[in-house]
Parts: sequence; C-alpha cells; structure tokens
Amino acid sequence: MAIGGLLGGGGGGAQGGGGISPQLQGAQQAQQQSSEANQVAQIQAQMQSEKTKTQAQIHQIQQETNTKVAEMFRETNLNRAKSSSKLHGKWVQQIMA
Repeated sequence: MAIGGLLGGGGGGAQGGGGISPQLQGAQQAQQQSSEANQVAQIQAQMQSEKTKTQAQIHQIQQETNTKVAEMFRETNLNRAKSSSKLHGKWVQQIMA
C-alpha cells in the first residue's frame, strides 16, 4: 500500500482527506499499548526490586535485634552468676567466722 493510502486514505493529490487511515490508527494504538505495557513492566520490576530491598532490610534488622537480645540475655545471666557467686562467698565467710 502506498504512503498516501496510510496517511490520507486515497490515491493522493487532491482526493486525499485530512483524516488518519484506520491502518495508521491501528498502528498508533498498537504502539501506544506496547509503550504502556513496557511502562507497566518497568514499574512492576521497580516495585519488585523495592520489595526485595525492603525484605532484606527487615531481615537485617531482625538479625541485629536477635543478636542484641542474645547479648542482653548472656549479660544478664553472667551478672546473675557473678552476684550469686559473691553472695555465696559472703555466706561462706559468715559460716567460717
């Protein structure tokens, strides 16, 4: 098909109208749909990337929290043991005195 047929819908020259041919409209719509589909895919990829990043950050925070809790637990038990040992030492001194 000639370019005039796509653009003006006719044999060209004085017969051509000002409208866009259905073929050109279809091609433009297909291009627009393709462009929109690409944009949607790009946004979905960005969203997935952000989701993955957020999940990694949450995991890191949970690991840090678990580590801190374990350290606090260890420290508490150590302090209890030291306190108990000191108390036992004083009790032994009282008994021996």
